[in-house]
Amino acid sequence: MTDTLVGSRPAQKRKATQRRSARRHRLMVLGIQALVIAVVLVAWELASGRVVQELLISRPSEFLPTLWGWVTDGTLVTNAAATFRSAGLGLLCGGLLGILVGVVLGQAKTLAEIFEPMITALYTMPKHALIPLFIMWVGIGSGLGVLTAAVIVFFLVFFNTFFGIREVRPSLVNSVRIMGGSEIDVMLRVRLPSALIWVVAALKLAVPQAVVGVVVAEMLAGDSGLGYLVARNAGMFNSAGTFAALATLLIAGFLIDRLMSWVTKKPLEWKNNNSAM
Repeated sequence: MTDTLVGSRPAQKRKATQRRSARRHRLMVLGIQALVIAVVLVAWELASGRVVQELLISRPSEFLPTLWGWVTDGTLVTNAAATFRSAGLGLLCGGLLGILVGVVLGQAKTLAEIFEPMITALYTMPKHALIPLFIMWVGIGSGLGVLTAAVIVFFLVFFNTFFGIREVRPSLVNSVRIMGGSEIDVMLRVRLPSALIWVVAALKLAVPQAVVGVVVAEMLAGDSGLGYLVARNAGMFNSAGTFAALATLLIAGFLIDRLMSWVTKKPLEWKNNNSAM
C-alpha cells in the first residue's frame, strides 16, 4: 500500500504541473486577445477622421457611450428581447417540425424517395430571398422573424434527423428484432437515440442561424429588434448608433456560440467516440 501511495505522488505532481501549465496558457491567450482588441480600438480611434471619414466608421469613444446609453435606458434590453424571443419561437417551431418530418421520412423509404428530393430542392434556395414573400404572408413585426427563423432551422434539423435515423447500423436493428423487439422498440431504443445526437449537432448550427434569420428580417421589415436598430441608425447615417448595434450583435453571437459549444460538447464527444469505434 505504501508503494501505491509513493507511486501515485509523481502522477499527482504531473497532473498539478499540467493544470498550472494549462492555466498559464489560458491566461497568456486571454492577455494576447485583450492586447489585440486594445490595439484595434486605438488604431480605430486614431484613424477616424484622419485616414477615413468619421461619418463612415465613427469612433470607439462615440459608439461605446451610445451602447452604454442603450443599456441604461432599456433600449438594448427591449430590442434584444424582441430578437431572441422571435429566434427562440422560430427555433422551437422549426426544430420540432424538422424532427417530426425527419423521423417519418427516415423510417418510410417510399415517402423519403418521394419527398426528400423536393425538400433538398427547397433547401438549396437562399432562405433570405423568401423574406419578401413572407412579408406578404404575415406582414412586418415579430411574426416575420419567427417564420424566417423557423424555415432556416427546419432544414438544418430535418437533414440531421433524417440521416441520423437512416445511419443506424443494421446489426443494431437486427439485434433488437432478434430479441423480440417490435418496430416501436427499434425506434425508441436504436433509431431515436442515434438521431438525437445528430439533432444536438444541428442545434449548434441552428441556434446562431435562427438569430441571423431574425436579424435580417428585422433589418428589411422590422419595427423592433437588434436588426431594426442597425437599419434605423444606418438609415439616419448615425454611424455611432450603427456600430453600437453591430457591436451588440457581435457580442451576442460570440456568447451564443460559446454557450452552444458548451451545451453540445459532451453529446458530440460521445457521438465521435462511438463513430470511432
